[in-house]
Amino acid sequence: MKKHSKSIWAAALSICFAALTLGCGTNTPQTGGQFQSPAQQAAARAGLAELDSVIREISDSLNQNLEPGNILMFLYIQSSYPALSEYIVEELISNTVNDRVFSVVDRQQLDDIRAELDFQMSGEVSDESAQSIGRMLGAQIIVSGTVSRIGGVYSLRVRALDVETARIEGQFNRNVSETVIASLLQTPAPAAVAANVQPAAGPSPRAAQVAEPPITGILVPGDSLADQLAWLQRNVDSHNTYIIEVRADETVPPLTVGFPGTINVTIVLRGDNQNRTLRLSSNGTGLTINQNITFVLDNNITFHGHSGNNGRMVRVNSGGTFRMRTGSAIIGNGGGGVELAGGTFEMSGGTISGNSANTGGGVLVNVGTFTMSGGTIADNTANRGGGVGTSGAFTMSGGTISGNIARQAGGGVMLFMFSNFNKAGGIITGYANDPVYGNVVMDIAGNVLARSGHAVFLNNNTRRETTAGSGVNLAAGTGRPTSGAWAN
Repeated sequence: MKKHSKSIWAAALSICFAALTLGCGTNTPQTGGQFQSPAQQAAARAGLAELDSVIREISDSLNQNLEPGNILMFLYIQSSYPALSEYIVEELISNTVNDRVFSVVDRQQLDDIRAELDFQMSGEVSDESAQSIGRMLGAQIIVSGTVSRIGGVYSLRVRALDVETARIEGQFNRNVSETVIASLLQTPAPAAVAANVQPAAGPSPRAAQVAEPPITGILVPGDSLADQLAWLQRNVDSHNTYIIEVRADETVPPLTVGFPGTINVTIVLRGDNQNRTLRLSSNGTGLTINQNITFVLDNNITFHGHSGNNGRMVRVNSGGTFRMRTGSAIIGNGGGGVELAGGTFEMSGGTISGNSANTGGGVLVNVGTFTMSGGTIADNTANRGGGVGTSGAFTMSGGTISGNIARQAGGGVMLFMFSNFNKAGGIITGYANDPVYGNVVMDIAGNVLARSGHAVFLNNNTRRETTAGSGVNLAAGTGRPTSGAWAN
């Protein structure tokens, strides 16, 4: 099979999307002759992470719905963006080869046929022609699809066609948010914008994150994460810091970290000089942090959930502490990002993106304390509190909350009863003056809802619809006076 490095295609996708025409035939990687800013690069990386999550779901659907052992041919993904089409096809092929459920038609043979018949990965081919190509190459199932804009979302549809019977053996439909596609295109999302609303001036609020000094401690031995966790269970002692370096991408079951009889134990999880992804293998809470444990998600680690999950990626119980630092990410989980159940969450860097839940898509503070001094919470979705939902303490002195969606109230932040909120820094965007990067309250049909707290919502009298920049202070909570620049 003709092989391509994922990093090469990811770079090509980012560069091609940076040009207005996405033609890949120019050396100008950004409109106007400018190279991508760090903020644009960060947004594109977040967009790619979400796209990768959707592609993984497609692969899982094929694995579940098709007969094992079939020979698959990935023919094309029809879209207006050739680089996007090519990227999706390449990732689907890579997943299939690695999953070892099916065989895949050699890509070089398909490329030769494509050249002879003069069609592209981004163009459409009739079922009859697809069947003919499939028979020529010995395929049993042809996989093809489309990416199209419908209302306020982009719809990705993939189907599996039986070569001999022309019967559709499986179909996968998934909507991808405008913010994801816009971050890849590096152009404003074409969402419906009220005629009297003007975008806020200036660049994306998602600034590049500053590297943090390395944490030192005892390096945990082992060839896999399972080996390293087993070593910890045998050897952990109080008042020590342990470093787990992940050396390869891994699929992991739900994990619980706790060592009865010990106190003041710190566990640091990081990649070995390159980004490593830990993908959750089954439903449930990805990581549960118990009493007397400080767990640090450090540089070069991505914790990846799946859209059908019913648990948070991280749950912090009473007496536990969770920290996120620059270079870490929690993405793509249907049960939400982080939940505090009496514990503490300190976010000085990292990204929480592409997660969804009923309440608090990125972070849910049921009981506990959330302190945000850096990092990004972006492109998460919930009914209330697209970015953050809190009934505990939330203090924000830095970082960015942007591009999140709530269906009912609190696009960026939702303050529930018993919450204690204090913003003395950082940025919480609002759709009312920033329809490109702003947090938004928008129903499932794509209608933007007024007076619902695009940035922050406590109640009808205490809400923020426009962006609250780093110089805008906000405070509210149970048993304390409301203060700051609330705008009704």
